[in-house]
This record gives sequence, structure tokens and C-alpha cells, in this order.
Amino acid sequence: MKQQMKWDYFDKGLDNFDDEEYEKALEFFEKALEIDPGFENAMAYKSFAITELKSLNDSLAFINQMLEKYPEYDSLYYLKASLLSDLENFEESNSYFDLALKKGFDEDLTYYGRAYNYFGLEDYKNSAKYFKKHLKTNPDDLQSWCKLGYSLYHLSSLEESLKCVDKAIEMDPDFYLPYFYKGEIFLGEEDYEKALKCFEKAHQLQPDDSKTKKRLEKWD
Repeated sequence: MKQQMKWDYFDKGLDNFDDEEYEKALEFFEKALEIDPGFENAMAYKSFAITELKSLNDSLAFINQMLEKYPEYDSLYYLKASLLSDLENFEESNSYFDLALKKGFDEDLTYYGRAYNYFGLEDYKNSAKYFKKHLKTNPDDLQSWCKLGYSLYHLSSLEESLKCVDKAIEMDPDFYLPYFYKGEIFLGEEDYEKALKCFEKAHQLQPDDSKTKKRLEKWD
């Protein structure tokens, strides 16, 4: 009876979370955890709700509390790694991805997080390595194609880098990010005419993007 009730609360929490009713969602996740304090799914979504309602740091504090109580849960190390990554604590994040793997977490699910961390650290060799691994099972991830292309450019692979961003454009010609990274690549090549065209296209598609605006200021 209680097992069914905790799942009922959890499912109601998910419905509210999907509807962006985060306060209601949090209430249901907490009710599920009252029945089963070790309910991993509810812990995860409670942390997501806390992020939406408060902050990444508040969510991290909650996950740290859960880790003290349940150090055997591999998912908690993964969640902490992901939060640290979002907070741009890239090296510490990778250390928690390592701990998650040691606890038995699925390695495939860590590839994007690791790639993102290495990209943030400007370790483009490793970011390219993990974006490639991630894209094998997530070939429709446009952002990863863009960042793989930019990583490869820093490894002196101009042709391959352009193939990656062009692939993202082919998949979704109305997505601004591949034009931005293509502009970055041409800017690095000092091909300013092509770079400007790419940044203008990115700005046309996403007028509020601050990075694109900053690049266009160079031509004002």
C-alpha cells in the first residue's frame, strides 16, 4: 500500500514539474520521501525542483545532505557532479563523475557532463573525446555537434570542425548556435568576412544572445 502511495505521489510530482508548477511538485516529492526516505527518484526530482524554486547552491546543499545519509547511492554522486558542472566547478565535477562510476553508475550517462567540463576547462582534446562518445548515442544533440566542432578546431582540424557545425545547421537551419561557432572558427582563421556573416545570422536567429552581440560589437 505504501509502495503504491509513494509512486502515486511521485507521479503527481512529475506531472506538476512538467507543467512548471514547481512548488506543488516539491510538495509531492517530499510526500513520497516521507513514505520512503531512501527513494532515489524522488530525491533527484526534489533537487531539480529546488533548483527551479531557489538556486543551484540550494540544490547542491540538499544533495550533500542525502549523500551523508546514503553514500552508497551512485545517482547522488552523478547529481552532485552535474550541479557542480552547472556551477562551473569543472574539475571538482569530474571528480564526482569518477566517484559515480566507482559506485556503479552508467558511464554512458556521464559523457556529456565530462565533455562540457573539459570544454569549460579549455581542454579541447578531452572535450572532443567525450563529445564524440556522447554523440554516438545522442546523434541529434545539436549543441554537442557545435562544441565538438569548436573543440576540433582547437586541435587543428579545420575541415572536421566545419563538418560538425555544418551538420548541426543541416539538422536545424533555424538554430543560432552552429552559426555562432562557425563564426568563431572563421574568426580564428582571420576570415573576417565569413565570420561576420555567421555572427549576423546567429544574431538574426537569436537576437538576445550576449556572446553574439559581443562579437558583433567588433564591427560597429
